[in-house]
Amino acid sequence: MLLKDKVVMISGIGPGMGIKLALEAAREGARAVAICARNEARLREAEERVRAIGTDSQVLWVPTDVSDAKACQAFAEATVARFGRIDALVNSAYAHGGFDLLENCSDQLMQEALDVNLFGSLHLTRAVLPQMKAQRSGAIVMINTLGVHQPYAGGGAYAISKGTLAVAVRYLANELAEHGLRVNGLACGWMWGEPVQAHVREAAAARGISEELVRTECSAGIPGGRMPGDEECARAALFLASDYASAINGVQLDANGGELMR
Repeated sequence: MLLKDKVVMISGIGPGMGIKLALEAAREGARAVAICARNEARLREAEERVRAIGTDSQVLWVPTDVSDAKACQAFAEATVARFGRIDALVNSAYAHGGFDLLENCSDQLMQEALDVNLFGSLHLTRAVLPQMKAQRSGAIVMINTLGVHQPYAGGGAYAISKGTLAVAVRYLANELAEHGLRVNGLACGWMWGEPVQAHVREAAAARGISEELVRTECSAGIPGGRMPGDEECARAALFLASDYASAINGVQLDANGGELMR
């Protein structure tokens, strides 16, 4: 198992990749899964779903707004108090920042994307560092997006915030290696899960076409036309968090079915 006996922290527990990260971490043998989100109902649901798969993983959930540095510190401290260590952190919380073109995007929405995607990830990363440094081991994974490299309508605020996060990955990886820590990013594209399924339903209804046609359009740039599931991308992130990726540091791994090859 990739994460046997590991204590894994995950932010951004929601209906898409966040919950899949928690479920897959438990399936991969994590001793404990510590999860956070702003929505307490989502956290309770996530705990129930983790317990339902029948693993021995313990679950800790802490309602947390990652844009609040003190809240992030409290989440990390609660994890250490309960489990004694932190082996991995996956920063999955995100805010899209609206869907306006950049020329129309408000400063408020742009700031929201930066506060969650960049500063939120930095807040949680800084919060786990004292424990990870004391252990002289730990892996941090930043969930990123294909949109950093392939612009799409309305994605400017989101991609800008994630682009700066990609730069932060390289700097953090360089700075923290001497302490035995690794920092990597995962660039995802379209992921077949609840959020994209909702988009497909809404787009099909608005345009008066079939959902299958919308899905085909979304997958058109992916070799073979197969959109990866969000659980598949979650597994790629957890690979980076595992000891199997011990030689990987400061990279941005593409997990988008081949839509971007470089």
